[in-house]
Amino acid sequence: MAFLKKLSIVIAAFTALETVGTAQAALVVNSESAVVNPNTQQVLFTIDFNEVPNFFLLDAYNRQADSFQYFIEADGELPVFRGSPYYSQLETIVRGEEIHVAGDIRVRNVFPIGSDEPNSGGWGSLRGSVPYTLNGTVLTFSAPLQLIGDSDGLFSYRLEWYEFGEFRGSKDNKSATTQSVPEHTSIFGILAFGALCTGLLLKRKQTLA
Repeated sequence: MAFLKKLSIVIAAFTALETVGTAQAALVVNSESAVVNPNTQQVLFTIDFNEVPNFFLLDAYNRQADSFQYFIEADGELPVFRGSPYYSQLETIVRGEEIHVAGDIRVRNVFPIGSDEPNSGGWGSLRGSVPYTLNGTVLTFSAPLQLIGDSDGLFSYRLEWYEFGEFRGSKDNKSATTQSVPEHTSIFGILAFGALCTGLLLKRKQTLA
């Protein structure tokens, strides 16, 4: 009996360790951001995962091992999901769920819901696609504001992530904006104008002397 009791304790311990290991292995987004450059009208999306994601391993249902989606609300309000139906305020869906198809991130219209287009996930028609970079656990990609359905760079969004199609977590946030700086041509123009003014001032002083 004592042996069986010890054996049950050991089995329970291994089971607990396996459970903890599985929990730790779940995909998590450590941090994320969407930063708009007003000069280029581009938005840079960044996701830092807790582990290197696998976008090309598929299960029997053609679902990626790891995937994500951005739900874009161009008015910049939170919560992103509101109204009836709850997705009625959305303009765009950015689908990391389709990376395995062509190696890029696809941008789709939200409506009409229920599209039978292959790999659409039931969302609307394809609007375009953009490349991405994966550096270790950090994924980045840029997209024109027009492509994601925004015009002023002030939008809100929900980022969701999944493992084999199962929801793992979400973050709601708003876009940030980089400080606008003069274009290089403008800077050169200012420098040239300053040099011209300095030259004229020196010439005037020499004339007066």
